[in-house]
Amino acid sequence: MNNVQIEIVPDGVRFEAEPLETIVDAAIRNKVNLPYECLYGSCRRCICKLEAGRVSYGDSAYIFTDEEIAQQLVIACIAYPLTDLKISLLNQD
Repeated sequence: MNNVQIEIVPDGVRFEAEPLETIVDAAIRNKVNLPYECLYGSCRRCICKLEAGRVSYGDSAYIFTDEEIAQQLVIACIAYPLTDLKISLLNQD
């Protein structure tokens, strides 16, 4: 697996995620300000919209509603990028 690029749109902030690193973990390592709290997917503070790319939740059995799936929402603290990503933040600090 190779590193992937993550871009926050429309801000244009870019950072790199290593293999098996969540979006939030990559942001923390790269000193990118991304909202989060629990790091377990339950508080939903890190929820964002996937504008481009693909993520995986590994073995997590996290269930989204049909509406959330249609909106392409991502829980960034438990999402592992599979490809380069473009995301937009929903919870701004």
